[in-house]
Amino acid sequence: MRDLDQTDLEILRLLVEDGRKPYSEIAEEVGLSPPAVSDRVERLREQDIIKSFTTHIDRSKLQYTVPAVLTLQPHPSKIESVSSALSAVDRVEQQFRLSDGSLIVHVNAPQRDILSWLGNHIDLSSIQSYDLTHIENHTWDPTVSATDFAVYCAICDNRVREDGITTRFDGEIKAFCCPSCHARYEEQYQMLSEDH
Repeated sequence: MRDLDQTDLEILRLLVEDGRKPYSEIAEEVGLSPPAVSDRVERLREQDIIKSFTTHIDRSKLQYTVPAVLTLQPHPSKIESVSSALSAVDRVEQQFRLSDGSLIVHVNAPQRDILSWLGNHIDLSSIQSYDLTHIENHTWDPTVSATDFAVYCAICDNRVREDGITTRFDGEIKAFCCPSCHARYEEQYQMLSEDH
């Protein structure tokens, strides 16, 4: 398995700018053929570096919405249930769980009374405290650099270097830092397969 090279990073940068950019245009910019770009993108997807291709929607153009950031402090025993409930709400754009147990939630609420709207989706008695701030302006500018990406071993979590091993198990690519980790995973996989 090889590390990401400058071409991979440039492909990622171009896809972050426009996830629908044709591979033929990307190929021109990075000096490869369109099939070579397609192969690289597929490899990046198999390695879970590219998780999905999404559309960034400006909801303010579609309908009346109230964009806001909520900082919620759930009761410690309710963090999981509140987070899970928020994940199921369509208008929750992003959710961040912080190390102190608080949740930061970006919402596009359909009404000004955001707390009442939120109460239709989660049990407000699960919240110890909250802070609500309306969003005036929102930008999203992700960057791609060589230090951002690394592939880690499926067994020991060490970084997989150029001499690492990749193998497909049930259609999913797994990366390993060394032959012994690869063999260990293979043994575990075969044992689990025999049990089923």
